[in-house]
Amino acid sequence: MDTSRTPPTGTGYSRRSQDIEPFHVMSLLARAQALEQAGHDVIHLEIGEPDFTTAAPIVRAGQAALAAGHTRYTAA
Repeated sequence: MDTSRTPPTGTGYSRRSQDIEPFHVMSLLARAQALEQAGHDVIHLEIGEPDFTTAAPIVRAGQAALAAGHTRYTAA
């Protein structure tokens, strides 16, 4: 029997998994929902997928950027 494993933490997840940074957009969503519940008008742009296609000028700009070799990440 392997006794070198990390003992359970009570959550069902390993201790190492608790070191993973949270998905920050979820805290942003919670804040937006709290603002809505407080009566503020909120336009949600934090999560989801649009129900429309990308505008043609944006598609062309993306294609041009890819063709020009702009395929790197932004500066950190």
